[in-house]
Amino acid sequence: MTHRILYSSGRIVFIQLILVIGFCALLGRLIYLQIYQDNFLDDQVFSRLDSQYTLLAPRGKILDRNDRVLAMDVKGYSVGIDLKKFKYQKDSIILLSQVLDKDPSDLTSVLIKKSSGFIEIRRNINHETKERLENKKIPGIYFRENLRRSYPERNISSHIVGLTDIDRKGIQGVELVFQNELKGEKGSFVGIKGSKNIKLEGNRIEAIPGKDIKLTIDLNIQSIAYHELNKKIKETEAEAGSIIVIEPSSGDILGLVNHPSFDPTDRRNLKDMGKLRNRATVDVFEPGSVMKPLAMSAIIESGKIDISEKVETSPGWIEFEGFKTSDFRDYGILNLSQIISLSSNVGMVKLCENQDIQHLINSYKKFGIGRYPTSIMIPAREGFLPHESSFTLRDKVSSCYGYGLTLSALQIAQAYSVFANGGNFVELNLFKDHSFGEGHKNRVIKTETNKIIVEMLIETVNTIGGTASRARLKDYIVAGKTGTAKETLEEDTTYTSSFAGFVPAKEPEYLAVIVLHGLSGEDYSGGRVSAPLFSDIMKQILLLKDLKI
Repeated sequence: MTHRILYSSGRIVFIQLILVIGFCALLGRLIYLQIYQDNFLDDQVFSRLDSQYTLLAPRGKILDRNDRVLAMDVKGYSVGIDLKKFKYQKDSIILLSQVLDKDPSDLTSVLIKKSSGFIEIRRNINHETKERLENKKIPGIYFRENLRRSYPERNISSHIVGLTDIDRKGIQGVELVFQNELKGEKGSFVGIKGSKNIKLEGNRIEAIPGKDIKLTIDLNIQSIAYHELNKKIKETEAEAGSIIVIEPSSGDILGLVNHPSFDPTDRRNLKDMGKLRNRATVDVFEPGSVMKPLAMSAIIESGKIDISEKVETSPGWIEFEGFKTSDFRDYGILNLSQIISLSSNVGMVKLCENQDIQHLINSYKKFGIGRYPTSIMIPAREGFLPHESSFTLRDKVSSCYGYGLTLSALQIAQAYSVFANGGNFVELNLFKDHSFGEGHKNRVIKTETNKIIVEMLIETVNTIGGTASRARLKDYIVAGKTGTAKETLEEDTTYTSSFAGFVPAKEPEYLAVIVLHGLSGEDYSGGRVSAPLFSDIMKQILLLKDLKI
C-alpha cells in the first residue's frame, strides 16, 4: 500500500516537472522572439499576403460622331518565360521568334542576360497569338492578362486618332492631346491568405475608367476619302496627298486623311516619320490658284475697281519687277469672273498692282492665313505670310495668284468655309463635345462680295473652259477652284495639285479640300487630278446622305 502511494506521488511529480520544463521552454522561446527577433510577428503578417498588384484603368474610347469605335482597350496578354523550366533549345527559340515576330538572335540575347527567375519577352499580344504559343507547348512559357490598345479602323483614321506607347500612354494625335481625360485612374488590390490555405478577402480599390472622347469625324466619309485618295495616288504616282471634308455651317471636320498613312497596331512602321506626319495640318505649301478667290474678294472690297471692269491679258504673260508669269494661253480681254474661272495669272497681277499692301495682308489674316489653327488641338502649322514690313511689291502681286506665301490643307478648308458660310468665319472643330479656339462667327467679307465670289466659283466648275469642269456633279451645282503650283528642288520639278469646293453651291452641306504633292508627267494640274477626285468623293458622300446611312 505504501509502495503504491509512493509510486503515484513520484509519477505526479514527474508530470509536473515535464510541464514546468515545457512551460519554461515556451517562455524562453517567447522571450527570445521578443528580444532577439522583434520582427517575427511582422514577418508572419506579411507572409499571409497572397498577392499585391495594380488594377489597370480601362482607357477611354475614341469615337466618331455616330459612336463608332476608332480606339478602345481590349484584353491582351504579356508573355514571359520561367527560366528554370525553359530549355534553351534552338527549336524553342525559333518557334517563339516565329509566333512573336522577333529576331531569334535578339530573343537569345535577352534570355542569356538572366540565368533564373522570370522574364517578360513580349507585351500586349492578342488572344490568337496566345493560343498559337500555347499550341506550341514550349516549356516554361507563362502568360499574364493585361489591357492593350486596339484600333479597329487601323490606317483609315490613324493621323487623327494617333497612338499610344506600349504602356497605353498617348504619344500622338487625339491619344496625346486628351491623355489626361482618356487614361483614367489606376486601382490596387492586396489579397490575404489565412491558415490552411483559406483565402480571405483583400483590400481592393477599384480603377476609374478613362473618359470617352467623341470626334466630329464621320467614319463613312472618312473611309470614302481614304480609299479614293489611295486610288488616286496609285493612279497618278503622286508622292503624298491629303483630303479634308467639313460641314461648313458647324465647322465640323467630317473626314481628314493622308497618304502615306500608318497602322497604329503595327509598330514596325512607326520609325518612318513620313508616314506618321499629319500632312493635312502640318505640311505647308504655296497654294497656287486656289488663293485667287481670296485675293479677288480683297480686291473687290477695296473699292478701287468696278465689278464690271475688264482686263487686257494679252499676250498671255507679264513681267513685274524682273519676274515673269504667264497664263495657259493668251485669253485676251477678261472680266473679273473669267479671270477666276480661267485662272488668269496675268489678270490677277494687273488687278493687284494698285492694291494697298496692308489691305491685302489684313484681308488674308481674316481668312485664317498665317494664323495658327488652335481650334482643332492636334499639331498644326500656321504657314507663312510675309510681315507687312517685308512685303515687297513682288510679294504683293505673286500672293494674288498663290505664290510667296504658304498654307496647309486645313487652312485652305478654313478659308473656303468663309465662302460657304455667306462671308462668315466659322472656326473648324474636331471634337463633338468640346469647343476650342474663339468659337464664334466673324464677318470676313460683305454678303454681296461673297455672293459675287460664289458665282465666280460656280462658273469655274460649270462653264465651258472653266478649270474645274471635272468637279461637276450630275444633280448638284458645285462651286470650287483649282490650284497648281510648281515645286523645284535642285534640278527636279514636281507639282502640287489642289481643289477646294463645296456642294450644293448656294446652301453648302459639304466642303472638301484635296491636295496631292509630288506630281510629274502629263497629268499634274488641279483641273485634271484634284477636281475629278472631288467629284468621285462627293458622289459617294451624297449617296450616303440620300440613303441616310
